[in-house]
Amino acid sequence: MTTPSGPDRSPAHRARDTTRWDIQGLRAFAVLAVVLYHLWPNRLPGGFVGVDVFFVISGYLITAHLLREQRATGRLRLGQFWARRAKRLLPGAFLTIAATGAAVLAFVPSALWGQYGRELIASTVYAQNWQLASDSVDYLASDNRPSPFQHFWSLSVEEQFYIALPLLLIAVSFVARGRLTVVTRARVLLGAVGVLSLVWCIAQTGSTPGVAYFSTATRAWEFALGGLAATVALPRPSTRAARVTRLVGAAVGAGALVTALWVITPSTPFPGTAALLPVLGATLLVTFGARTVFESLGALRPVAFTGRISYALYLWHWPAVVVLPLVLGHALGLRSKLAILVGALVLASLTTVFVEEPLRFSGWVRALRPRRVAVLGVVCSLVVAGLGVGTLTAVHVQEVRAATFAKDLTTGHVPCFGAAARIGSDDPCRDARLADVRVPAPAAARHDDANRDACWSGSTDDFNVCALGKTTGYSKRLIAIGDSHNNVWLDVYDRIGKQNGWRIDVAGHGGCYLTTAVQSAPDAQQVAACTSWKRKAIAYVQQHQDVDALLVTHSAGLRPVVPAAGQTTEQATVTGMTEAWEAATAGRVPVIALRDNPVPRADVITCVSEMNGPTDATCDQPRQIATSPFEGSAEAVAAFRGRAAEIDLTDYYCTAVTCPPVIGGVVVYRDGSHVTATFAQTLEPYFDRALRAKLSALQR
Repeated sequence: MTTPSGPDRSPAHRARDTTRWDIQGLRAFAVLAVVLYHLWPNRLPGGFVGVDVFFVISGYLITAHLLREQRATGRLRLGQFWARRAKRLLPGAFLTIAATGAAVLAFVPSALWGQYGRELIASTVYAQNWQLASDSVDYLASDNRPSPFQHFWSLSVEEQFYIALPLLLIAVSFVARGRLTVVTRARVLLGAVGVLSLVWCIAQTGSTPGVAYFSTATRAWEFALGGLAATVALPRPSTRAARVTRLVGAAVGAGALVTALWVITPSTPFPGTAALLPVLGATLLVTFGARTVFESLGALRPVAFTGRISYALYLWHWPAVVVLPLVLGHALGLRSKLAILVGALVLASLTTVFVEEPLRFSGWVRALRPRRVAVLGVVCSLVVAGLGVGTLTAVHVQEVRAATFAKDLTTGHVPCFGAAARIGSDDPCRDARLADVRVPAPAAARHDDANRDACWSGSTDDFNVCALGKTTGYSKRLIAIGDSHNNVWLDVYDRIGKQNGWRIDVAGHGGCYLTTAVQSAPDAQQVAACTSWKRKAIAYVQQHQDVDALLVTHSAGLRPVVPAAGQTTEQATVTGMTEAWEAATAGRVPVIALRDNPVPRADVITCVSEMNGPTDATCDQPRQIATSPFEGSAEAVAAFRGRAAEIDLTDYYCTAVTCPPVIGGVVVYRDGSHVTATFAQTLEPYFDRALRAKLSALQR
């Protein structure tokens, strides 16, 4: 739909004269669906499909643009194409990232700076989707909080599409060498990409849904369908039949989109086959929507303006959703959500009208050659990414200072440091010098981890085992097997082994411990890997029946077992452990079960990082709640038909009523589940004493 533009019309207005108003309305629908979902997820459970709609729109518009250029000139000018994309997308993106980065430094607890800094950099270079995909399969990063840069994953996927599509079109043109028309070549390419990507998407959603959600390869088919729609040339609606066909096609598409908002929920395996509903709906609308009532709806001023600012609205709303609760100190309520909605609309309007469009349509920017645009883009990227580097540097400085301080305290023999405070005893140790000490620094606590690759199998079924302590000429040999809560103790195992002249073989797996029961996991692939690893763990112990003990431990809250029919979770937990112990030891090797650490508040590190001055009880977890998850070690020890004992160190974590996150100047937890390596090291003398006592008793 084209309207002649005269010389008195502004550049921005002239660009909008050729707008497909039905697509502008579709943009408004997509961005409002996403925004409302983020603010009221229970009211609009499938609003996140708005991202899929954007993918279809991008596929349609970019493919149409490239095909027009190929047909008109016989070639694609990559530099100019990418320069236009940069002029359109980078100003708003860099402004949002820079402002959000400043807000993170000003308002967000330092404990989150490390994660947020990495994601800021990933967003700046449009690799955020791969950062999130990597974190989704990283067991030790699985509890990452949503970051204010997380929504850049979809923009990263789009940017990667903008790079890949013209290159693929050029490659196909070179291979075809004039034997096919421009449109036919595009159909072959997009059809092949669409089919392969959809098949891979369905397979990945079933096996590794986290990767499937963020991966470019599993989303390419959505762009491809939009691109295929751009190759369809409908006849002009000069007859009633043609008009009815357009209207029916567009109406079916609109119905599919509205339906997707309600039948798709966060629990739906996605994207997979479920994404077909919104993607096909959007494809029908971009194909048939022109010259229908949907164009009239899209041209309505409120709808058209929302579509016009949709990119900026998408950029601005999410950082506020993440950062504002940290500023307020509580979850978002109705007023704060409405404030975010209004504020995002205002910021998006200002950004579009006074930043994006003036830069996009200004004469000097339009006159910039692609090379200069590339240079400016790189310079701006480096400047913006500098904020992320700054947060990571600040975290590193805190980490080094805390590590130095912890070393000084340890070598200075501070009597009440960490577990030496004995907070659960009748005679706790108190040292006024530790009142305002918190090591490791909360910002660096996440990385205070003793794990080692040689002792860790991640999420694969490889059985990696390492030998710690005295590896030759040892007097005793133990095998320690468990999930990440077992590998928390690696430094302690090593020190105990060297002090006592023992060898301790350690094997750990993400979310997987020694049990015959099936454990829950995000996907079937991880369940299968865990099951295979457990079989190998049992076989390893069977091959080493000469060891002095099997040491086992596991998380009480992560990856619980799946009970069989007629069983409770508690029964399945105990039965699974005892069956695995019996299969591994045949009753000949004593089993020592280490009770899991108490469970802290989910936001424990963020909470601790907000403390100023002396440590107080603000972030404490009541002991009754912290020890409430059923772990089953004591029950399994009692039910085991061989020799078994339990080590329970809970009184070093908790008083009679509460479990604090900072004990004796040491930050106890590095996340909502795992103990810091520093606190584990302070537990070493008490663990060592208990372990030697249990071994002595079991070997009588």
